[in-house]
Amino acid sequence: MRVLVLTKPFGALPPEELAAQLSKAGADGADLLVREGQTVTPETSSRIGDTARALRGIGLELGLVSTDLTSVDRTADRILGHCAEAGVPLVRVGFYRYDAEIGYAAGLDRARRDLAELAALADRHGVRLLLALHHGTLHPSAAYALRLLSGLDDVLVHPDPGNQAKEGSEDWRLTVDALGGPDRVGCVGVKNAVWEPGTSPGSWNCGWQPLADGGVVPWPTVLPGLAGLGYQGALSLHVHYRTDDPFASARRDLAYLRGLLLEPGTGQRER
Repeated sequence: MRVLVLTKPFGALPPEELAAQLSKAGADGADLLVREGQTVTPETSSRIGDTARALRGIGLELGLVSTDLTSVDRTADRILGHCAEAGVPLVRVGFYRYDAEIGYAAGLDRARRDLAELAALADRHGVRLLLALHHGTLHPSAAYALRLLSGLDDVLVHPDPGNQAKEGSEDWRLTVDALGGPDRVGCVGVKNAVWEPGTSPGSWNCGWQPLADGGVVPWPTVLPGLAGLGYQGALSLHVHYRTDDPFASARRDLAYLRGLLLEPGTGQRER
């Protein structure tokens, strides 16, 4: 299991500096977020190739590009084309949000059409799409994701137990089993969440905290379990909590994650 780091907390660093910092942190590569305020934006998607070269030049990989793409347009065509040119194996699509105003059924029909068109475009470019399980969407769990993915067998799934904790939780084994096994899993998001009392009496909020500090997701059992099922894909570490030094936080969380990967039963060896 290679360990990527989602580049979201690092902002608009030049590709070479981003690569150097990720190497220093101990990552195997990047999960590159294409968004305004980042190293690569939707308008500068040609820099995907620059970032891939900077990473590969120091022995890292660009294992995943995460986007906000949910439908086909010129931006989608350009981003997917630049991913293909850069040799990016997987592209995460955006989030198909649940809208109570239009209802689940209508939202699902629209999302299915949009995702099918996007998958066809990705296929023409020779890249593979990835759908993340994410709170607040039409795909917060394996079961809901499979309804959206009906007929789109080539689109892989990106489980994220931390995200899934925002709307309760789902046994990670049920997630993988419902998806049909680890072959349908393209990447696993790694972060941890914690439930804390809210500001109003009796209320609770689910927030993020450092992976190394624990939380509601039992990563010391999840990772050996994934290895036991034969999962050999990527892990994407997310530093979503507040921090004055995101690279220092990434280094700490990566060190903790590496320790879990070296535990008996995970089948991992030190790099």
